[in-house]
Amino acid sequence: MINNNKIALSLTIAASSLFSSSASAIDFFDPIDGYFDAGEYLAENAYGFLPVPSIITEPSVGNGLAVMGLFLHETDAQRDKRKEVATHSIDGGAQLLTPGISVVGVGATDNGTKMGFAGHRQTWGKDSIRYLVGGGYGDINMSYYSQNDFADALSLDLNLQGYGLLQKFQYRIPGSAFFVGVSQKFLSVDMTNRHENSAVPPELIDRLTGLLNTSPKVSALGAIIEYDSLNNFFLPTSGYNYTFEYDWFSESLGSDYDYQTLNVEGINYWALSKNLTFGLKARYQSVTSDDRLPVFAYPYIDLRGIPKNRYQGENVGSAEIQLMWKVTPRWMLLSFLGSGVAGDSGSSMWDSDEQNAYGVGFRYTIARRYGLHMGIDVAKGPEDVAWYVNVGTGF
Repeated sequence: MINNNKIALSLTIAASSLFSSSASAIDFFDPIDGYFDAGEYLAENAYGFLPVPSIITEPSVGNGLAVMGLFLHETDAQRDKRKEVATHSIDGGAQLLTPGISVVGVGATDNGTKMGFAGHRQTWGKDSIRYLVGGGYGDINMSYYSQNDFADALSLDLNLQGYGLLQKFQYRIPGSAFFVGVSQKFLSVDMTNRHENSAVPPELIDRLTGLLNTSPKVSALGAIIEYDSLNNFFLPTSGYNYTFEYDWFSESLGSDYDYQTLNVEGINYWALSKNLTFGLKARYQSVTSDDRLPVFAYPYIDLRGIPKNRYQGENVGSAEIQLMWKVTPRWMLLSFLGSGVAGDSGSSMWDSDEQNAYGVGFRYTIARRYGLHMGIDVAKGPEDVAWYVNVGTGF
C-alpha cells in the first residue's frame, strides 16, 4: 500500500540520487551561464533521471504528494550532436529531435487516493514513426456531480479501483507534418460508494448503484489524424498541433459497452517577439451511445483551476489562452485564462453556463540542452484555487 510517508521517502531518495557519488563527475552548473542545470546529468549518467516532485492540490481527489521520474533515452550520436549544439547556442539542443522518454510515478492524497503509473514514448526514422505506451493502477476516491441545475451541488462519491492501458502508433506522411495512426485503450474498474462523504442519502445511492454495472470494462480501437509543426516537444514557442481522434468501444473488443468518442484538439503558438509567446488551445469532445455509460466514460471540462470530472456531459468544449514572457534565458513567467461548457447535446452545451478559470505561473529551464522546463501554476476556478507542478507548457 502506498502512503504519504513512502512517497516522501521516494522523493528523498530520488533527489539524493542527483548528488550521489556515482554522479560526482557530473557538473550540475551550466558552463555557459553558470545556472543550475540537469542536462549533463541526464545525458551522461546511464541511470540519470529527473525527479519531478509535485504537491497535489487537485480538488477532485484532495491534497497530497506525488513523485515522477523522467528518463531521457538517446543514442551516442544523438547525445554528441545535442552536446555540440548546446555548447554554441543558449537555446541548447531544444530544436533537435525529441529523444525517447520514459516516466514512472506514484502518488497519494489525504482522501485515501493512491496511484502508480508508467509510460514510454519513442520515435524512429527521424520522427517518421511515433509510438506511445502507458499504463497505471489506481485506488481513487473521487466525486462525480449531477449536471442538472437543480442538483449541481450534489455529488456521488465513489471509490474506483482498477487499471488502464493505452497504446498509440503513428506514421508521418512523407515530406509533411501530417501523421496518421491507430490507438488502443482498455480500462477495468471496480466501483463502490463512499456513504460517509456523500450529501446524497445512502438509501438513494444504493438504489442508484443497483441499476449500474459496478465492475465495468471498456475497450476501444481508435483512428488518429494529427498535424504537428511545433518547434519543441516540451515547451513550444511556435508552431501548431491539431489532433482528430475517433475511438470505437465495442463488445467485440472486450468492452461491456458499445459507444464512440470524438476528440478534436488544436494547439497554436505564435512568437509575438523574441521573448513573448502567445498560445491558444481549443478542444471539443463528445460521446455517442444508446446506453447509460459509466460515469468515467463521459468527457469533462479539463482546465487548470477546474476539478477533474466536475463538469461533465455528452458534449464538452473548452478554450484556453496563455501568454509566456521569457524574462531571462532561464526564467519564464506566464498567465492563462480558460473557459469551458458541457451539455447533453451540442445545442445544450452552448446553452449551459460557462465555467471560467485563470491563473499565473513560472518556468525554469532545468535542462537547457533538451529545452526542458519545470515550474508551478496557480489557478482559480469557479470553486477552488489549485496548484500544479508542470513540466512543459501546462496546456
